[in-house]
Amino acid sequence: MSHSSDSRSGQVCPHCGALQTLPDARFCMVCGQALEAASPPDPPPPSKPALQPATGATVRLPNARGEQSVVGGTMRLPSSGAIPPGLWWQPDVPGHNDVIAVYVPLRAVVGGWSGAIRDGWRKLEQAWARDGTSRQVVTFMVEREWFAAPDFARNMRLCMRIQAQSFADEGHTRYGFRYRIGTDPPLAVVDAWWVDADRQPRRDLPVPQIQVMAPPRVRRVSDYDEKIGVMHPREAELWARQGQIHGLFRLPNTFQQRTPAGRGLPLRELPDGVVWQRLAGMFGQLYRVQLHKPLRCHTSDWQALQPRMQRDAQGLGLDMETDALVEWWLDRQGYDSVVFEPPSSQYGRIRTVIAFRRAQIVRLER
Repeated sequence: MSHSSDSRSGQVCPHCGALQTLPDARFCMVCGQALEAASPPDPPPPSKPALQPATGATVRLPNARGEQSVVGGTMRLPSSGAIPPGLWWQPDVPGHNDVIAVYVPLRAVVGGWSGAIRDGWRKLEQAWARDGTSRQVVTFMVEREWFAAPDFARNMRLCMRIQAQSFADEGHTRYGFRYRIGTDPPLAVVDAWWVDADRQPRRDLPVPQIQVMAPPRVRRVSDYDEKIGVMHPREAELWARQGQIHGLFRLPNTFQQRTPAGRGLPLRELPDGVVWQRLAGMFGQLYRVQLHKPLRCHTSDWQALQPRMQRDAQGLGLDMETDALVEWWLDRQGYDSVVFEPPSSQYGRIRTVIAFRRAQIVRLER
């Protein structure tokens, strides 16, 4: 969803008639249909990080290794020059012709996104819908800030109010809303203004165009169409030794679990000893893993990482729930798994691996 106080380009969407505010628009910001460019768009200035080309309903921002869906009036960014928080390296503030990306507190659900008062949204009002039905319109609002890299853009911040709406049947209320791409009303920026380092409003400064974004969602276990493989024990041992972890494991549950490291599959290592491992194999399945960059940590290591994860996310304007924050940070650092070394407060005295994909695991043939 884009917001702008500048309409100088004058380009009109041939599909819905909406006026386009970006001279290089490739997709309508209202209906999402492709536009015929009047002239080839200029490449973004080299000092501004550019988005990679959008494909389908996703884009990839420079500060997020995982793909993410775009929320708003279009499923794709109308411009390739949008700048996420923390990545503006210009001495002055963005102007009318600049596009900035602002993250809002949303959670991924099947078919779209959801926002709730527990995530930071505030319920404004509930009024009768003007469509002749008995439904009511519930309005929610959240306030967000966009900021540049430290010591750039005069250290100013762009404050904004973003609204979303949902319907409720007569006699019912809502504590949140759902956004389904292409069917629900887009999120709307209803006000935006600059404040200086002393938090004093600067309404005299131009407001850039604003792209409302959902937080990055890292792909894990069930997001991949994968199955746990089966190998001969000797073959599985050689396969595991291509990675960093070489032990035998038990996998109590093959379904995706919620773990301290986010969504994953926890595997518990068997003690050394042929007799013990043979007994374990008689009464259950045995597994091996192939992990190339695991994060190994004890109790104190994991606890010490939590403030760093928070700081890194906040430095890029991300405001996410705990599980999503942990998954994003681990993915950003390039870790493909987590190993909790004993003793750990999470899994006691048993070494436990959190695998992020089923392709990292094989079951031993009996």
